[in-house]
Amino acid sequence: MTAYLTWTELKLLAREPLVLVLSLMFPILLMILLVTAFRDHAGAVFANLTGDVFYVTAYLGAAVAVMGFMGTPTHLAGYRESGVLRRFRAAGVRAPALVVSQTAVLAVLAVVGAAAMIVLAYAGFDLAAPESIGGVLAAFAVGILAFAGIGALLGSVMPSSRAAQGLGLLLFLGTFLLVGGGPPPGVLPDLVKDIAAWTPTGLLIDAIRGPWAGGGLDWPAMVTLACVAVAGFTFAARRLARS
Repeated sequence: MTAYLTWTELKLLAREPLVLVLSLMFPILLMILLVTAFRDHAGAVFANLTGDVFYVTAYLGAAVAVMGFMGTPTHLAGYRESGVLRRFRAAGVRAPALVVSQTAVLAVLAVVGAAAMIVLAYAGFDLAAPESIGGVLAAFAVGILAFAGIGALLGSVMPSSRAAQGLGLLLFLGTFLLVGGGPPPGVLPDLVKDIAAWTPTGLLIDAIRGPWAGGGLDWPAMVTLACVAVAGFTFAARRLARS
């Protein structure tokens, strides 16, 4: 049942390619603009990285976060609003299967978005290769699970797709712009910077940047993201089972 539901969700996504394009266009365009403007900058304000590495790693995190904060919650809340969740339950579709299928869709979207960003960054800006490709992939995978859990949880409690979209946009922009999506965190007040670093978005970007820059895996970030994933999946499955 889980595999069939996942395949169905992916086919539905393929029938609406505009959703994929519009979901990924915003972070990709912003990444190109910021890398173009700051590629020759470096220093402590950019976390001791070059401007291109700083912003590419930030927007790799954005490819995951935008789906977790906006894509998955809006989709699940729309299912509740239209009565699809009740039909699933009547047909014997269990909540864990639904959560797994949504995780698969998020993973596909995030991987496609990240791949597009990396191709553009290497082709247009001669981006330096990561010091540990395996570490970057591990961080990206844990980030997908964490934001899939967040997305499933938000989608399980939001009363409508519009409410989920509004809250998701607030959470995405409210965290991402403070952890590297806009001005570098180094120019922000220390209190704001410290708080933002412990948001899920900040943890994911730190987890990606560590192995990319040769600092090894950021274990506190990785463990925290894993805990977020477990908590999100657990509470979302319980909530969806009663929806």
